[in-house]
Amino acid sequence: MTCHYYHKHQLRPDNVRRPYRCDGCAEMGFGPRYACAEQCGYLLHEHCANTKDTLAHPFFPGCVFHFLRSGDPNRRCDACGGDINGFVYHCFDKGWDLHPCCANLETKIRVQAEEGNMTLFLREKETSKCCRCGKKHLNKGARSWMYVSGCKEYHFHASCVKKDMVEHLEESFLGSKGAAANGEDNESRDLVGIESLPRLQLARRRETGKKERFARLKKIVQIAISFIMAAFVGDPSAFVATLIVNLITN
Repeated sequence: MTCHYYHKHQLRPDNVRRPYRCDGCAEMGFGPRYACAEQCGYLLHEHCANTKDTLAHPFFPGCVFHFLRSGDPNRRCDACGGDINGFVYHCFDKGWDLHPCCANLETKIRVQAEEGNMTLFLREKETSKCCRCGKKHLNKGARSWMYVSGCKEYHFHASCVKKDMVEHLEESFLGSKGAAANGEDNESRDLVGIESLPRLQLARRRETGKKERFARLKKIVQIAISFIMAAFVGDPSAFVATLIVNLITN
């Protein structure tokens, strides 16, 4: 049991494998979380339940981020470009904002699978075209960190990967369509309808010589993406990543 200074009841660790929306940062979550012991429905990411008063990040040397229950209106996260709708780490000196889960993203993700190994490194700026959207930069004014493979051939906008997973979780598990059709509430609905998840599509390279290699390594690339997705929903463990890759791959 633990107490949280923004909730009147005690919270307990919970590991139900179903999507939810965090009542702290208002972002999607999946996997380990903290739930209200009185079963009032209050849920928090582990990062949101165990926030720090101040935080430093290697991408912002010399900056100190302060935890706030809510940020200024119309602010966006300087990691994923998403709206700030709840808990946030804010730098008063420079005006930077980070979602709690974004502030805690792994800077290095090692992927090991039968198809091969890959190491992903988190980068502050876009370095090449994203394998998801096919673009190097997002729309003007939008920011997104990027995961880059150790071989520097595969690049993924953090925002693109996050958008894919969040949209599916919202539509399939937390949206009104599925609930209304089945007469279910959010907490009673588990991971069902997996087959409805659109298969992962990757932006194809123009260089003929690289297309064949990209096709051969497609599975390990998909697995790498699943690890990034798992980090965004608050649980970068191999178990959750494996579950996600089963959802997004053939």
